[in-house]
Amino acid sequence: MPDVLSPSMTTVGRPAAITRWFMIAGSIGVGLFAIGMAVLLDAFIESRLLHRDAELSGDFVQSIADTQKVAEIFRQPERANDPAFVEFLAHIAAMPDVLRINVYTREQRVLWSSSPDLIGQTFGHNDELDEALTGELVANFDAHSDKSEHVLLGSPREFVENYVPVHAAHNGPIVGVIELYRRPVALTQALAEGQGRIWGAALLGGSLLILSLLWFVRRIERALGDQQRRLIDNEALAMVGELSAAVAHNIRNPLGSIRSAAELTRELGPTMPLDHEEVIRHVDRIEHLVRTLLTSAGDPTGRPHRCAVRPVLEAARGRIAADLAAQHKQFSHEWPEQLGEVALDDILLTQSLASILANAAEATRAGDQVSLRASQSAGELRIVIEDSGSGLPAASRDKLLQPFFTTKPRGLGLGLPLARRAMERAGGSLTIEPAMPHGTRVTLSLPLLPASAA
Repeated sequence: MPDVLSPSMTTVGRPAAITRWFMIAGSIGVGLFAIGMAVLLDAFIESRLLHRDAELSGDFVQSIADTQKVAEIFRQPERANDPAFVEFLAHIAAMPDVLRINVYTREQRVLWSSSPDLIGQTFGHNDELDEALTGELVANFDAHSDKSEHVLLGSPREFVENYVPVHAAHNGPIVGVIELYRRPVALTQALAEGQGRIWGAALLGGSLLILSLLWFVRRIERALGDQQRRLIDNEALAMVGELSAAVAHNIRNPLGSIRSAAELTRELGPTMPLDHEEVIRHVDRIEHLVRTLLTSAGDPTGRPHRCAVRPVLEAARGRIAADLAAQHKQFSHEWPEQLGEVALDDILLTQSLASILANAAEATRAGDQVSLRASQSAGELRIVIEDSGSGLPAASRDKLLQPFFTTKPRGLGLGLPLARRAMERAGGSLTIEPAMPHGTRVTLSLPLLPASAA
């Protein structure tokens, strides 16, 4: 028969594979974070280096334009062959890594170009040129561009494109734009080196973060394992305590009967013979209760928590029927041939039924009736103990399941709370309600287990 733990035991079962799931989820999360940060830093550094390089080029171009005083030539295209303008272009062409120079007027017409075929042409819409004519410095990588002004550029076709606005004077109006196509070897090498370091740092940082978090998670997992082991020990001790309380509670009834018989014999003398069979039956009942406690105390969590219900009901019927018959009370029982199994220790179910049936016996008088019925429906077992006694006061009905609350002069108030705890341990419930026309009905509801393999 397979082991079936009660619901309270499953909460302290085998620890989840925290480390494995952390490595999967943590690696994905940290990896995505590291990649995202690397991409953002890569784009930021590339943008900043390109813009800084363009600023240096722009300062150089504006300085030469101011020195050569060529601002008016941008407004007078017919003076493109002016020696000052030619010298201005020569200085720009001497800049390092320059592949081509295009000079635009404010009308976006090519005033001069290092490729003579482009002079005088006007190309289609150009966002970068429009932006430069507003005074903004434009710099970007333009790899394998399909712009019409790039057709005659030649190989290689990976270059930096700068649009440098030219002012009439320092911070004066824009008179034109110089487009520089450059292949900055030092800049591209610096970018490649920076990108390598960024991605290396992202890989190293992500790995260190994963390893440090893994160390932390492993410590947490070990701590959780220790806590779970302690919880299992505490659960075992709690179960032993519950069984001890239940056994002690149920021993009181046979002891009381034995004491009553002995007192009657002492008071009445030989005229009142002692009922030896009654005494033996109560002593056997005490011995059975103590034996079940000792058996449970050995390993309360190691035994299978799979209880066949019908044998427990039959044993409870056998014990209570004799007591009720001796008290001249009626007893009836009813349940089907097959009742299935529940995830509860048979000792706990036995003690729960004994406590409730004892309460029913004490609440009834001679001639009253006690019934024990059981049925199953939709995967649930229902055990109903009903008596036709005086019933319970409405004021105390809500407190009956509280520990140490009792309506009996010499009661302990543990029977019903322990029974409720046992039912809840197995995922069930215990309810108390008035019976009709008078009396009390106690209902135990428990989920049935799937049929076990032979």
